[in-house]
Amino acid sequence: MTTIRTGKTLLIAAILAGSLFAVSGMASIQPAMAAKVADPTNHGDPKDASDPNMDIRNVHTEGNGKLVVEVFGQAGETVPPEPAEGQFGQVYVYAFTLADGSIWVLNAHWECHPESGCHPGSMVSDWHAEQVTLAKIDGQDCVTSVFDETTDVTVDGHKGSINVSNSAKIVKAQTAAFQLKIHPDTAPSEVDPDHLICVGYLLTEFDHT
Repeated sequence: MTTIRTGKTLLIAAILAGSLFAVSGMASIQPAMAAKVADPTNHGDPKDASDPNMDIRNVHTEGNGKLVVEVFGQAGETVPPEPAEGQFGQVYVYAFTLADGSIWVLNAHWECHPESGCHPGSMVSDWHAEQVTLAKIDGQDCVTSVFDETTDVTVDGHKGSINVSNSAKIVKAQTAAFQLKIHPDTAPSEVDPDHLICVGYLLTEFDHT
């Protein structure tokens, strides 16, 4: 069970070429970099070593508020590996940066205790979505807040989607893994520029547009 959070939308700084993630003006503007599993431009090639479930075919909007990613494999079929006991593990995301600077992530992670991490018998969450903010902290590209959570998502066949109200144009998309440093349900819903918290840092980029 995920906790629904609300919070005012925070301004994200300019979107950087070649990277989904922009960092807020409260930190130095740096592209989010991570070791890539395969060449992100080699879409659909059988020789591409990337996971087809995280290999982006295209992204688009439908209607007045649905963000859609299509992959070559099956959306949502690849989930994070089980973390060691007491750890929080990883979160896998299909992420969208919109023209208004907001970032939405369709994601799944292990359901662990906020205080003590995972334990035997833990399970992977349902796919759900939030808005997030990001910044560079101690050289790592980090999620710094999580808010406006919604379970109004669809993960079926080649498509994953998030229903949001009056969404702006999608300008970047990415599939990635983040390493959680704290339990996501305890993440701040607003950014304190004087006390930035790294909820989770960018571990692997699978693909980007």
